[in-house]
Amino acid sequence: MASLGFTIALLFSGFVAWIFWQHARLNQRQTLAGESQVSHGVPVLCSALLLLLTLAIYSQTGRYQDWDTGKLDENIDYLVAADITKALRLVDEQPQNPLALQALAEAYSAGGLYADAVQTLDKLLALVGEDAEVLGAKANALYYRDGRQMTAETQALIAQTLALAPFEPQTRMLQANDAYLYGRYQEAIDHWQALLAQPRAEINREALLNAIGKAQSKLNESGY
Repeated sequence: MASLGFTIALLFSGFVAWIFWQHARLNQRQTLAGESQVSHGVPVLCSALLLLLTLAIYSQTGRYQDWDTGKLDENIDYLVAADITKALRLVDEQPQNPLALQALAEAYSAGGLYADAVQTLDKLLALVGEDAEVLGAKANALYYRDGRQMTAETQALIAQTLALAPFEPQTRMLQANDAYLYGRYQEAIDHWQALLAQPRAEINREALLNAIGKAQSKLNESGY
């Protein structure tokens, strides 16, 4: 949302500068021709009209998510809000479609609406049963919903997920990120290395190697 507002403000400033520049050029030609100058009120009026038009456009693009149910955060990036709106519409049309529910949960998480993501994932689990990937996604949503805290609920869900799939990527990444965040660097390294050891895991191996390097550096600095 902030990026959209900045872009519109930048464009508006450019148009206003162009209007006053054209006004100055016109008055210069009028002076050379011995004719009366155009009033300064003309560019001011044009700028005011342009401002009103800009605000009207912004109200229809930057805040369109308000057209929905009112659940969306006004501070969410407008592109993320568009994804949420689209996913909500698809779920309304196909409430029993697992892919639609998964897309909605992912959109909620991308927008920081973790409580909504948890509720959506619960609906998805009711459809698909115990699925390690869905359980891992719910564990992540719970973790961030609770302010990056490993609550008993989240820990139980992680245990349930790893019992089904010991190297479920989302869950292992969650454990590693939490360990790194709270200074348990060796634990974080162990989780990342366990993922790297899985040849079929869909992970960004370069990013994990960089993360391991940073954690190792932190570990060396701490003297442990």
